[in-house]
Amino acid sequence: MAGYAPPGQQYPPGPPGGPRPPGPGMQPGVPPFPPGPGMPGGPRPTGFPGPQGPGMPPGAPGPRPPGMPGMPMPPPPGPPGAPGAFAPGGPRPVGPGMAPPPVPPGMATLPPGPGSGPQGMPPPPGPPGMMPPPPGGPPGMPMSRGPPGPMMGAPPPPGGPGMPGAPPGVMPGMRPPPPPGMGGMPPPPGHMGPPGTSGGGAPPPPGFGGPPPPGAPPGAFPPGPPGMMQGPPPPGGGFPGMGPPGPPGVPGFNSYGQQQQLVEHFESLQIGGIGPGAPEGIDLNALPRPVGEVQERALSAPMPFDRANCSADNMRMTVQAIPATTSLRARWSLPLGAIVHPMSDEARGRQVPVVNLGAAGIIRCRRCRTYMNPFMTWTDAGRRYKCNVCALLNEIPVEYFANLDNDGRRRDADERPELCGGTVEYVAPAEYMVRPPMPPVYFFAIDVSYAAVSSGMLASACEAIKACLDRLPGDERTLIGFLTFDSTLHFYNLNSRLSAPQMMVVAELDDPFVPLPDDLLVNLSESRAVIETLLTQLPTTFAASQTVESATGPALQAAFLVMQHIGGKLLLFQAAVPSSGVGKTKNRDNLASYGTDREGAIRSPEDAFFKRFAAECSRVQMTVDIFAFSLSYMDLASWAAIPRYTCGDVYHYPGFSGARDGPKLAAEVEHNLLRPTAWEAVMRIRCSKGLRISSFHGHFFNRSTDLLALPTCDPDKAFAVQIAHEENMVQGPVAYVQCALLYTNSQGERRIRVHTMSVPVVNELGDLYRAADAAASAALLAKLAVERSLGSRLDETRAQLQQKVAAALKEFRLLNASAASRLPSKLLFPDTLRHLPLWALGAIKCAALRGGAKDVNADERIAVGHELMAAPVEALCRAVYPDLYPLHDTSSDWGIEASDGTLMLPPTQPLSMAYMDERGAYLLDTGRVFVLWCGRALDRAWSVDVFGCDIAALNPQDLASVKPEPPREGSRVSARVCNVLAALRAGRALQPQCFVVRQGSPLEVHCAQYFVEDRGAASTSYSEFMMGLHKGVLSK
Repeated sequence: MAGYAPPGQQYPPGPPGGPRPPGPGMQPGVPPFPPGPGMPGGPRPTGFPGPQGPGMPPGAPGPRPPGMPGMPMPPPPGPPGAPGAFAPGGPRPVGPGMAPPPVPPGMATLPPGPGSGPQGMPPPPGPPGMMPPPPGGPPGMPMSRGPPGPMMGAPPPPGGPGMPGAPPGVMPGMRPPPPPGMGGMPPPPGHMGPPGTSGGGAPPPPGFGGPPPPGAPPGAFPPGPPGMMQGPPPPGGGFPGMGPPGPPGVPGFNSYGQQQQLVEHFESLQIGGIGPGAPEGIDLNALPRPVGEVQERALSAPMPFDRANCSADNMRMTVQAIPATTSLRARWSLPLGAIVHPMSDEARGRQVPVVNLGAAGIIRCRRCRTYMNPFMTWTDAGRRYKCNVCALLNEIPVEYFANLDNDGRRRDADERPELCGGTVEYVAPAEYMVRPPMPPVYFFAIDVSYAAVSSGMLASACEAIKACLDRLPGDERTLIGFLTFDSTLHFYNLNSRLSAPQMMVVAELDDPFVPLPDDLLVNLSESRAVIETLLTQLPTTFAASQTVESATGPALQAAFLVMQHIGGKLLLFQAAVPSSGVGKTKNRDNLASYGTDREGAIRSPEDAFFKRFAAECSRVQMTVDIFAFSLSYMDLASWAAIPRYTCGDVYHYPGFSGARDGPKLAAEVEHNLLRPTAWEAVMRIRCSKGLRISSFHGHFFNRSTDLLALPTCDPDKAFAVQIAHEENMVQGPVAYVQCALLYTNSQGERRIRVHTMSVPVVNELGDLYRAADAAASAALLAKLAVERSLGSRLDETRAQLQQKVAAALKEFRLLNASAASRLPSKLLFPDTLRHLPLWALGAIKCAALRGGAKDVNADERIAVGHELMAAPVEALCRAVYPDLYPLHDTSSDWGIEASDGTLMLPPTQPLSMAYMDERGAYLLDTGRVFVLWCGRALDRAWSVDVFGCDIAALNPQDLASVKPEPPREGSRVSARVCNVLAALRAGRALQPQCFVVRQGSPLEVHCAQYFVEDRGAASTSYSEFMMGLHKGVLSK
């Protein structure tokens, strides 16, 4: 339930966004807390202090006398069984002399479905990026439907709340009773119940719903997914069930616009029935989901505390507040930290203001070295400033002086980006350089063994590199070089005076050497013709190769010798299993080790060569990116350690085929080479006195306790930090965090990018829950879990992740003890964390943490984990809970490009087979692969428009040749589908391929792993997970 207030009472609105005067026990002068998304003036207070009423527990708010101004009378009671207005979707509290309410409808356990694979037969191999589940498919994952439900798009039956035709006795704003025989029954898999019913059957998924609410313009409020808010928002904005902000000057409201903890403020989920012997279960439609209209709000960050803060894309706190004391921090069970995305502006197409201070130099605090930012305070008529981080008074250079206005603010503050904005980039002077700025450097080490030639990898890689030569950054300064290898090493002299490249072979693998001191790394513009000749000749030169050995380790050592004097990017293309020289693969994926103390060692390097080589690469400013194409086990857990410590990427193409996967490789190589890149970078994060950065998580090398070495950095890299207390109490009402990235851009300029944000310091646990950011918390929890999995058992990692979520909800229940005693069968949670359990479940079920040895390929597990560790908040949340778009309903404007160039996507829907219809077509976006799922009763006209054939009439073996791309000439539906695919791929480091899967075909079992809400072979369903959390919350 969205909030606790006596039945029938509402409160007069206060000024939107205005600060509240301090109430009793409040600290004066604390800046107002920002309003939540979509809630003018801040979140709604949850009650009103008053005298105790009869039958109410101590500390609970008393009722107002009827007839007070602005307070409507309580509505008359509805018919028996109708849910009351006290708690939407839940029972009223039971007071003395009151009979317990009836069991609400729609509460039942999720019925297990039949398995999805032919019994006793292993599943067929799936497309790349989709690893097969255990034989027979996970239990409870239905792959077929029962009898079809009502036709899609049918209007809801009359009698909705507050609408003409409602059943007699149902007051406006109250749900009608469920139809006979439907109460307490969850929707069976594949069944589409009558839209608008509250007891039985699921509402139609997005795109199937009925007309807009009365009085709304057409298309203004499309129906959302089951369990989500329908129709227009309530008056005054905010969440359903949340009223307007309270009146100013009323005791009980603190300076953050929130009511003091005199009454509870929470949402709840009914777990099981009410009373002895009631069955366990959850109304599936009531489960919170970040889909449909709710998705954007769920993924977006809370409003910034100060308008001068940097964007949340650059730094996003897991809690938009800092606990004032260590004792308060100990009660906060979730991680306290931030997701730092220093180059997010390039990813979003924003220009960062550049400041060149010239003779004044970089203005920094002389003690803590914090850069000038909008939160410095000025004294002595503008000649000195107080550092906002350490409070030291600093003098300023004469060149930087400006007078102050009557408010103590510099008169030129609005003209200087560093004084009015949280993100700024300084032009670094010479003292910030230890050597001349390096040029962009690209060195390619390419496997030319039999596996590379036969799979088409060699030809595809050469074509992809050649297509990017004209657009490589750096203009006339760019350097480039090549090395190929099989059982020997092949260097290439690319001197511009040569008509063709010269190959030099080195057979020494134990101690490789460079046969030529120069001309192995050459200027691209000068040697362009020779380089193009090399890339054209390589596939034919090794076309007849029968060499199966691959000396990957010696090849990396040789490339290091070529690049060590300057640094740059080393791109490794590996097709065969490394089998010669240092670093050769040993099959360490021992099934017997899973579930034992030896399991963690499987996912970390066994040979010290990998970490030692990574440290040397970081020292000389080298980043290593690995493109792995082997279908066999290649011990990616060891090789991935090199890009992990050098801020590199891992690309995994199991079973690569040049004809099928060549375009994907070309797109990803292009993105890697052409994206904005920060060279020879270091990053440091500072925070206010009394706080410290306790740990860093991501792809980097720790050069010192707080300095991260990043040989290169790009817009696809995010990092996580945790914040701890250095002192027992944080002084002052506001704390500050600043991130500084020192780097060289591709034009050879040394820059310092600075992001600064302010965060309120709070003294109450309730304020922390109100300021929580579920998406950022889920991202940090997932990163910590992936990092832990590299050295621990998977089952321990999953259990710890679930325990952290349960501990947070348990502490919140203790905070609302009065309500918890009245609602024993309800799981209480704050609105700010309503989606955290589902994202946590998605992380547990993702390929990085799911199952055991037989559930996920060992190399695939490492590649997915590497991707999650570098992902920013929104990308990670979409990876653990993929988007599912219905494409069969073409009545809305999705997929049609607007005049301003924007493209609307279809509304997403829950990730459960129970919400999919056999007459529909759904696009599943996992971040790594697109799956276009087509029901067996899909409209033939839609199928012909998109695929050019009736997909229902094809044999299963012919489905592999069915593709939705390119768009079919003259087909408007095909163009819209292709527009959606292109929009989803835009700007991504990984370019997903689209595979078509028909309901009931053998390939359908490969989709089961992505439906997070359904039960898997070794994992629980969403409803079971929530019941497990509830039991953990109630445990002693």
